[in-house]
Amino acid sequence: MASIKTIFSGLQSPRQGVGDVKTAIHPRDASGFLSASTFSWCNRLISVGNERQLAPSDIWDLQARKDKTAGDIANLFSVDVVNVMGLSANMNMAWIVPIQVGVTLYLIQQQVGWAIWTGFLALFSILMLSGGVGVFAGKAQRMILTCKDNRMKVINELFGAIQIVKLHGWEEKLTASVTELRRKELDALWLFVKTILVLITSVHTAPVLITVVVFATYAMWMGQLLTVTIVFTTLALFENLQAAFTALPMVFVATIQALVSVKRITFVLDMHETNPDNLVDGVVEDVHQPVVIRISDGEFGWEKESPLFKNLHWSIRQGEFVVVHGAVGSGKSSLCSILLGEMDKYDGNVVVAGRVAYVGQQSWIQNATIRHNILFGRPYDHVRYRKVLDACALSADLSNLPANDRTEIGLRGVTLSGGQKARVSLARACYADADIYILDAPLSAVDAIVAKEIFTKCFQNLLKHKTVVLVTHNPDIIHSSAIHRSFHIQDGSLVEDRPENAGRLPDLSMMSSPTPSRYGFWDGDEDVSIILGRPVCDTVMPSIADPSMLLTPRRQKCAAGQHGQDVLTVDEDRACGRVSQAVVTSYMSAIGGWPAVAAMVGMTLVTEAARLSKDLWLTGWTNQSNSTSSSQNIKVETRYNMTIYAVLVLATCTAMIAQFGTVLVVGLRGSKRLFERMWTGLMASPMRFFDTNPIGRVLNRCGDDVFQCDLMLPMSMAPILSQTAAAVGKVALSVGTIQWMALVLPPLVFVYVKLGSYFIAPLREVNRIKKVTLSPLLTLVSEGVDGAIVIRAFGLDYQRRFYRLHDVAVEKYSAASFASASLNQWFALRVAAISNSIVLVILLGCVVMSSSISAGILGLIVSYGLTIPANLAKLVNLWANLETALIAPERLHEYATLPSEGRRDTPFNLASWPTHGRITYTNVSFRYKPDDPLVLENVSFDVSGGEKIGIVGRTGAGKSSLIMTLFRINDVAAGEIAIDGVDIATIGLKQLRSSLAIIPQNPVLFKGPLRTYMDPFDEFTDDQLWAVLKKVQLTDRIVVSDAKLEQEVDENGENFSVGERQMLCLSRALLHNAKIVMLDEATAAIDHATDKVLQKVIREELKASTVLTIAHRLDTVLDYDRIFVFEQGQLVQNDTPAVLATQQGGIFFDMIAQGGGYAHRFVQL
Repeated sequence: MASIKTIFSGLQSPRQGVGDVKTAIHPRDASGFLSASTFSWCNRLISVGNERQLAPSDIWDLQARKDKTAGDIANLFSVDVVNVMGLSANMNMAWIVPIQVGVTLYLIQQQVGWAIWTGFLALFSILMLSGGVGVFAGKAQRMILTCKDNRMKVINELFGAIQIVKLHGWEEKLTASVTELRRKELDALWLFVKTILVLITSVHTAPVLITVVVFATYAMWMGQLLTVTIVFTTLALFENLQAAFTALPMVFVATIQALVSVKRITFVLDMHETNPDNLVDGVVEDVHQPVVIRISDGEFGWEKESPLFKNLHWSIRQGEFVVVHGAVGSGKSSLCSILLGEMDKYDGNVVVAGRVAYVGQQSWIQNATIRHNILFGRPYDHVRYRKVLDACALSADLSNLPANDRTEIGLRGVTLSGGQKARVSLARACYADADIYILDAPLSAVDAIVAKEIFTKCFQNLLKHKTVVLVTHNPDIIHSSAIHRSFHIQDGSLVEDRPENAGRLPDLSMMSSPTPSRYGFWDGDEDVSIILGRPVCDTVMPSIADPSMLLTPRRQKCAAGQHGQDVLTVDEDRACGRVSQAVVTSYMSAIGGWPAVAAMVGMTLVTEAARLSKDLWLTGWTNQSNSTSSSQNIKVETRYNMTIYAVLVLATCTAMIAQFGTVLVVGLRGSKRLFERMWTGLMASPMRFFDTNPIGRVLNRCGDDVFQCDLMLPMSMAPILSQTAAAVGKVALSVGTIQWMALVLPPLVFVYVKLGSYFIAPLREVNRIKKVTLSPLLTLVSEGVDGAIVIRAFGLDYQRRFYRLHDVAVEKYSAASFASASLNQWFALRVAAISNSIVLVILLGCVVMSSSISAGILGLIVSYGLTIPANLAKLVNLWANLETALIAPERLHEYATLPSEGRRDTPFNLASWPTHGRITYTNVSFRYKPDDPLVLENVSFDVSGGEKIGIVGRTGAGKSSLIMTLFRINDVAAGEIAIDGVDIATIGLKQLRSSLAIIPQNPVLFKGPLRTYMDPFDEFTDDQLWAVLKKVQLTDRIVVSDAKLEQEVDENGENFSVGERQMLCLSRALLHNAKIVMLDEATAAIDHATDKVLQKVIREELKASTVLTIAHRLDTVLDYDRIFVFEQGQLVQNDTPAVLATQQGGIFFDMIAQGGGYAHRFVQL
């Protein structure tokens, strides 16, 4: 402060002034370097802390969080953890700003005496207002994050089942749901913006208002003259105060967001976890042989008030092959959950001795190659691997894939049939070489021939000396002599079917006791790039990457070719260079076009004009104070000048409020429109896009990028406009007053701009990389949450593997974050060197020109000159932040312009179409990718309206692909498909898909009321809904809930068994009574008795409809009009069941001959 005061005093003496300038520059030089260096080291520490925040896998701990969905966890990573990181980046300011304000007020007190205390009271009042506003801002932030959670849950659920959404034509309905959730989120955002507006304007206007109060007290109450030295020394200090207060909004916002996020993260970490006492490891010794599973006096359930099992007693000895069966919803999968320790135990004991491998009823597949899914982190053992492939009947399927077992299979195995996914899951369990195998209906999705092959090669040979618990509906397996014991579940109890066989146990001489596998586990050499997706940015951060991950996109393709890998997941697109003009234009149109830009720029110019006016008026006032006037005139002039100055200050504050308000409102409107455009583009994109892009990428765009557009981008625009106007105004005033500065000052400003360009370009790219590296992390989180039960079942080693994969993804993200922080400090160090050059030029100019220019004007120029470097440095940083923030709309714009899958609306009137349900295929060929082999080849057939067609064939023969063509999920490569004589290529997708009905192989129920799922468009009455529920035998299941039809369906329908979900899907099809109905293994998870009843319902209720049924249970389709038999994508047999059953050597004949049950007897008839 002393050096600043000396400069203003020295303006009267050029000789003295030069020395004062030198004295003033040296401490500024040291201060700048010290400050930049300090922040550099702080950012290094913060970067380490950020990695620590992200690294703990507790947030999605595989041992807990059963109540949290993948959308919730993704939101924690993309928003909450980032908010905590934002606080750490601003935490220095939290203690620096108060010290800076305190010291500045003390220095001002040295200039104006006790007048500062009136300013302090004004400051205290403003801070109290800000604190109160901060409380409301915290509440608004909690509302925002709650709304965002709800939106992300729906989005994660929707895109996790996007194929089902498209098959049913539900895009509009689910878009309406997401739009409503987004509207609520925007309402909360608007409340938050209003509180932030008050906060920002209060802290920005605080120094200006304090200036009025202090000068008014000093001049009018204390009766002191406002000299150049007093005024501009004080103004310089107030500029310092203004800089400190400018940082406060970011600190306030970061603190509020971080505190709310910390509470949310803490809430998740404190949630109910899986009780480790649910399961006890060990071996219970029996008199005859070891018991590896024992349940004693057990009571289990999902809710303590209504346990599913009571007084449960069950024991399984080593090497036993045990079968469990029962009716739909009886608790078969729940029994598996007991053995895995997933279901809550209220009483009794559960002992499981040995390592466990688990296959769920719904296959969990990672977005990786088939080999990676099977190995599941274990080292590759060629002999065992080949045995497993053969035992799981996968060898033939792999030979038909483009790259054999190195073929990528997409999100949730989207490129595989249901049977193939089930066999990959089974192969994963078999390769684990566990002691105990818990298999929940793995054969329900495979045909009879494959089921028999797996039963013989896998269960009876590969797993011969293992303990196997198999859940199945297959009567041939249940009654097989190879089974040691079988149980059925009845009223919450296990009842043994054949107790007389209990003593017939396997020979233990060939068995080994449960010991660690001879195969090692993942030691860090696994190619995690396959699991995490192809990182496009590994070459930027080589120090933390695995060598296998340091491939450029071109080299990755070469490597893929060398290994014969068929790449399905494409690299995430990342723009290079400046944000394109198309993105800027798109964002401008979103915020309101040129009128909105003109409004923001106009309000900024008005604010800057008001600020300059008040400063110039103050300059004139000080010049008057230096003249000789009577004391009476001085009092009158002081009162007059103070009044005008107060009015100008009030105008400045009002303009500031209007400026910030305009920018925030315009920014929020732009965010709203950007999201709508992105969502429209996403929902209209073809299924191919979702096959090749992991869900983490979509969640990243819908989560983090939307969040950036909501708040970060508007809050970047407001200060950049202010700083630009301030810098231009200050430089223009300096050059206009001291003309020769035009020769020196602009070149120095040019150096700033040039340095900024060197800084902004790499920062922009690093932040793009940062965005891209978040997507694999979110994908891994989504997969981990979906497959948590499987991962936990396989044991602690497998959980640790996922933690390590998580750590790799976090390190890559942290590396990009640290690079961003380092670039900022690189720029700060160089700014510290250049800024003093500008100050030196301005001060020397003022000293040289002090004799020809009034002291007041020189004082104003010096006051501005001291802040120009800070303005320019901040301006470059703000431009960098703006370019970084524009990456978010750039990424949203990319999705908004995705290719569309086709026209939604039919261009001509087809109101009553289809009327008969006739289906005609003419030489139809189909492939999923342009370079893939055909999965359907020259398929031709004609199905009459009302005809019932059974479609059978080996898993992977092309049966489900037939559905893709009929619903135009993918366009055909050749041929024509017609319904009632109309080429479906001419029909709008919305009308086509809504006119057909499908019961999919993997039923998906969306979270929400049951009634909304059954009748999403409110077309039916409650009586109609209850009628179809009764037909599918679900009435008893629904009425037990007090909410009845309004009962809540959990995410993915987890509170219903898979069989119940299939029955609910069937009820929807019956409700709509479509002319064409496709059933894709619609009753695979239902017991045979229930299946017979439902098949009777289908025949009676859909007798006027054309029904195409894909079935592996041949009993289901033996009374159909015709059977289509597919083999390797071709229709090889097409006739009535009676005719095909007599064609010895035919595929259908072999299938029913080996299928057993009624089908086998049908052949004998």
